[in-house]
Amino acid sequence: MSNAAAVEQCYAAAVTKKRNHEEEVTMAKITRLSIALGLFIVSCSIAEAREADSSKSLPTAPLHSFEGGSGVFLTNLAYLAKPPKEGEIFGPPSISQSTIFLDGIGRYVYAVTGNLFGNIELGYSHELFDVDDWIDDIYHITGLMASDKVKVHNFNIRAKLIEEGDFGFDWMPTVTFGTHFKWNEDISDINRQLNGLCDTVGTDHSFGTEFTLMASKTVKDILPRPFIISAGLRNGDSIHTGLLGFAGERRTTFEGSIVVFLTDRLMFATEYRQSPDFVDDYNLGGKTLIKGERDWFDLALAYVIDENLTIGIGYSSTDFGNNILEQDNSVWAFQVKYNF
Repeated sequence: MSNAAAVEQCYAAAVTKKRNHEEEVTMAKITRLSIALGLFIVSCSIAEAREADSSKSLPTAPLHSFEGGSGVFLTNLAYLAKPPKEGEIFGPPSISQSTIFLDGIGRYVYAVTGNLFGNIELGYSHELFDVDDWIDDIYHITGLMASDKVKVHNFNIRAKLIEEGDFGFDWMPTVTFGTHFKWNEDISDINRQLNGLCDTVGTDHSFGTEFTLMASKTVKDILPRPFIISAGLRNGDSIHTGLLGFAGERRTTFEGSIVVFLTDRLMFATEYRQSPDFVDDYNLGGKTLIKGERDWFDLALAYVIDENLTIGIGYSSTDFGNNILEQDNSVWAFQVKYNF
């Protein structure tokens, strides 16, 4: 056998081995996902069976989005935070903590929302990204070191423009308009420490503002149980939702979700969020230092334990929008939300 044929055979064997390994990893993830979701559903069903009174007021928006709005994980719903009681101005606040288990990046989110006058939602979230692996990759290639923590602040105000069923039309959805001011506290320092690497990629702004228009409709007469369908537009300049700063140019993207009530308290949701595609893969020294943006998709379950406490678990094969490393991007998220 010639040397060329031997090399080709070795290469083919390596490719086959890699493909088999990837298939094994995929099947293992599917198995873990199935087990986790099954246990979650069973435990929630048992808890609900023991709860006799389901007449109390339960929250319509199950969770907080990572960026600090009433919704699911990736997107907001048009429904706002719990409104104030009659004669009051401020509604009771909601707080949450989310942990996202990315491969190579830790992401921890703390959020709070509140309702003003019944038709305005104020929200804030603090996102902490632990980017140790990313900084290590950069150091091994460039010899430069930078901060391995990135903090992003999200300040949100959303106003309800149309109430569900307004103007005498049963099909009319709730419609909200939102303004979202975002600040990446650390990207300027990281850019300076890396001799302008972020500028080279195009992530050269630390502040950004997004605008959203979201519509949500609860449908009760198609399936045995009600479901909420939401769709909307987002105009902004965030790169990886602000983890890598802001582009300084704007694009409009689509996002939406479906939330299905499996029981009075257990909800299943799926979300889609289009990426603005401000950055592509950035390669240096034969390694992808920054992975380009991709559209995001997830599956989630939320269980309303009572009118105050909700827990949620989510799974995404598209990294919840923030894995900038060239690594496997199938990740889990967990959230605990408390409504006062």
